[in-house]
Amino acid sequence: MSGSTAPRRTLPRALPRILAPFLRRPGLRALALASLALNLFLAAMLVATFRDPPPPPYRPMPDRFVEHMAADLTDADAHRLRAAFEPLRPRYDALTREYRDAGERVRALLRADPVDYDSLRAATEAARAKRRQMGELTEETVLSLLPALSPAGRLRLVGGPGSAGAPGAPKK
Repeated sequence: MSGSTAPRRTLPRALPRILAPFLRRPGLRALALASLALNLFLAAMLVATFRDPPPPPYRPMPDRFVEHMAADLTDADAHRLRAAFEPLRPRYDALTREYRDAGERVRALLRADPVDYDSLRAATEAARAKRRQMGELTEETVLSLLPALSPAGRLRLVGGPGSAGAPGAPKK
């Protein structure tokens, strides 16, 4: 140890000396600013990646299906699609309630100790049958609607060549 009595420089006094090259050269100043901006952007992306997105708003069946399909149709075809499903709303509501009840029955059987696998299998099949009924009702409604749609609307509805869902196809 040398018995030097020189005072130690503290960080605030040394900071201007460290930053002096950046302040004198505009290119380094711009580079530091760009680096800071990029780091802030990447930090925001990282935060957004780990946050859970909010769930989509609940829309009952057939509204989810109809609005998803109507988005690719002309106004006239979308109106026909909505009009075809509107009278079926009470039937869909009843099937949805029955499907939820069947699902709750499955969950209740799974919570039981011991699990009755035969009853669980029957309850699962009942829930599957309700979901299948909703699918069949939707298919039958779309099939009965097809003759009323324009040829372009039919292609868009089924996602065939030349439809809105095909690569390079025009959107309406």
